[in-house]
Amino acid sequence: MEAQDVESRVAPKRILLATDFSPASEAALPHAFSLAVHYGANLYFAHIICLKFPDFPPPEERETKLQQARESTEQEMEVLLEAARQKGIPCQSLIGEGAIWSGLSDMILKNGVDLVVVGTHGRRGLKKLLLGSVAEEVFRMAPCPVLTVGPKISETSSVDVQLGHILYPVEFVPDTSHAAAFAISLAEEYRARLTFLKILEETVASSELKAQIQEPVKHWMYDHVPSGSDLGERTSFELGFGRAPEAIITFARDHRVDLIVMGVRQLDPILAGRLSETDTAYDVVRTASCPVLTVR
Repeated sequence: MEAQDVESRVAPKRILLATDFSPASEAALPHAFSLAVHYGANLYFAHIICLKFPDFPPPEERETKLQQARESTEQEMEVLLEAARQKGIPCQSLIGEGAIWSGLSDMILKNGVDLVVVGTHGRRGLKKLLLGSVAEEVFRMAPCPVLTVGPKISETSSVDVQLGHILYPVEFVPDTSHAAAFAISLAEEYRARLTFLKILEETVASSELKAQIQEPVKHWMYDHVPSGSDLGERTSFELGFGRAPEAIITFARDHRVDLIVMGVRQLDPILAGRLSETDTAYDVVRTASCPVLTVR
């Protein structure tokens, strides 16, 4: 891949915040605001009204319950819309009813959404479904990149988010995913430091092995820096060791990373729950102390 031109940089223009009006969704709100402001994007607030067991009412009460839910949702949405308007963000509410992922998926496709933001509850109990069922489906199935604000950062304040340090874990070289383009675009937009991290499973590596890995990765890395940009001065390459999720999370914590950007494969949530092991991106999203942007 050749160095990026200004015209080829990633620039989301339609951002959707999937919200259930919980503290987890509130934690994701500043990140949605920040991205919308920086990229001049339209922001959609999306909520699906879903009456289900054990609160699912009998047929004769269903319409009344739905109407109450609609009115409550509209009130909650107005608060979000007003907050966005005060920041000068073009915004719109999207309210649906029924199965949550099906409704969100339709909203994403119909509105040409190119980035989804979602907060996670960190629920426990069901094997593998530790993100909360809705965030799990969005993370696994959304056709566009997803910014996940995990439970370990649920206390994020409502002030504008600043991205000072972005981490991009490199799995293969050359890297054919679109995730690197997002990491570079965000580092450019926020004038952030950008670290490319290559993980080695060995806990100890010889100097010869390090050199064999470092050189091609460094060449690939600098080939991705936009021509005429000073991003190269804020870009570095690091080696990590051990199991990938732990190495990424530890590096992000120790080096005060504000955002992790990484590739992820699309996988049905039910199938994912039956796998003997979770994938790296999932483990990072679930336990990172900063937001994670996953890109297919």
